[in-house]
Amino acid sequence: MNLLCDYFIGDNLRREPDLLKQASIRLVYHILMAAIISLVFFFTIYIIKRYDAQLIKNLIIFALFIGTLFYIKYTGSIRFVCHFLVIVSWLNNNINIYLFDDFNFIVALLTVADIIFAFHTLGSRAGLIYSLLHFLPILAHFMISHAGIHLNPGPPQQLAYTEGILMLLLVFFIIVYLIYHYHQAYELARRAILQHVEDLEKARAIANAMNKLKANFLSNMSHEIRTPINGILGLSQVIALESKEEDTRKYVAMQQQSGRRLLDTMTSILELSRLEAEQEDPKRKSVAVNPLVEQCLAAVEGRAREKRLDITFRPCPNAPQGLSDEHMLRQVIAHVLGNAVKFTDKGSILVETRLAEADPGMIMIRVTDTGIGIAPEFMARMYKPFEQESTGRSRSHEGTGLGLALAKKYIQSLKGEIRAQSEKGKGSVFTILLPAHTPAP
Repeated sequence: MNLLCDYFIGDNLRREPDLLKQASIRLVYHILMAAIISLVFFFTIYIIKRYDAQLIKNLIIFALFIGTLFYIKYTGSIRFVCHFLVIVSWLNNNINIYLFDDFNFIVALLTVADIIFAFHTLGSRAGLIYSLLHFLPILAHFMISHAGIHLNPGPPQQLAYTEGILMLLLVFFIIVYLIYHYHQAYELARRAILQHVEDLEKARAIANAMNKLKANFLSNMSHEIRTPINGILGLSQVIALESKEEDTRKYVAMQQQSGRRLLDTMTSILELSRLEAEQEDPKRKSVAVNPLVEQCLAAVEGRAREKRLDITFRPCPNAPQGLSDEHMLRQVIAHVLGNAVKFTDKGSILVETRLAEADPGMIMIRVTDTGIGIAPEFMARMYKPFEQESTGRSRSHEGTGLGLALAKKYIQSLKGEIRAQSEKGKGSVFTILLPAHTPAP
C-alpha cells in the first residue's frame, strides 16, 4: 500500500508544502483505494448473485477510479478528482434509488459522506451546491413512493448482506476519516492562532519596551536641553531689565521668543512620548471649568494683545463642575486656545462654556476664531502627530504639529471628545466635551 501511495502521489506531496493540502491529497487517495478494494469484493458477490446490472455499474466505476489515480499522478491536481468522486457517488446513489428501487441506511450515510467530502475538499460554495444536488432526488423519491409510483417494474435488487457490510464499513471509514481531517485542520489552525497571538504579545512587549526606552531617552535629553535653555532665558531676562540700549533689548526679546519656542517644542515632544509609552491613567475629580478656562485665557492674553485680537469669554452661569484630571484638561484647553491665537491674524476669539444640551451629562467648551481656517482635505489628518497643513519653508505659521494631537489624546483619556468645524479663510470652531461631575446624593 505504501509503495502504491508513493507511486501515485509521492511526487505531489513533495511538491506541496501546505500541510492541509497534503492531508487532502492523502484523503482522496485513501478513499479511492478503499473504494477500489471494496469494488473487487463486490464483483464476486454480483457474479454469484447474478446481478448483471450492478456488475456492469461497478466495472465502470472501477475503471473510472483507476483512471483518477493516474490523473492525480500526472497532473498533481485533485480538484477535478474531488468533483468527479462526488458526482460518481451521487450517480451511484440515484441508480440505487431509482433503477434498483433501493433507498436504505447505507445510501443515506453515503449522501452524508459526499456532502462532508465536498465541503472539506471543494469549499463552502461547492458544498452547498452538492448538498442541494443530493437532497432533491431523495425528496423526489419519497414523494414518488408516497404517490404509489414504482419506476422499476421488477423486484428491487437490494444489496447482499456481505456487500452491505462492506459498504457500511467503507462509508463509516470515509465519514470518520473526514471528521478526523476536520479535527486535524482545526488543531493546526488553533496552534497557528495561538502562535500568532504569542508572537503578537512578544511584539507588543518589545514595542512597549522601545516606547519606554524612547520616553526615557527623550526625558533625559529634554532635561539636558531644557536646563540650559532656562538658564539662557533667565540671563536674557536680566539683560533686558538692566540694559538701556534699545537695540540690545530688541535682540534679547528675539532671543527670548526663540528660546520659548524651542522650550515649547521640547515639552510637547516629551509629553507625546510619555503618553504613548506609559498610557497615563488620569486622576479624575471635580474641576471648576470656568476658573480653569480663565487661567488658560490669561496665559495667551499677552500674545493676543500683541496681535490686537479681541478675546471674549462667556462663562456658563451655572458654574459647571467637570469630572476630569485638571492637568490634562488644562493642556487640552491650552493647546486649542494656543492654536486659535496662532492662526488668527486679525479679528476675534470667542470662548464659551455651557452645559451641552445635545449631549446630556457633558460640559461644552467652545472656542470660535476668525482665523485662516482649515482646508476640508486636512481635517481628517489634523489630529495626527507632526501633521501640518502648510509645510516647508513657505509656511506662514511655525510649530511642530503636536498641539491638536496632544489635545486629542488627553481628551480621549478623560472620556471626552473634541470636535472641529472650519471654513478656509473664515475661521474655525473647536468644541471640547467632557463629562460633568454629578455629586453623590
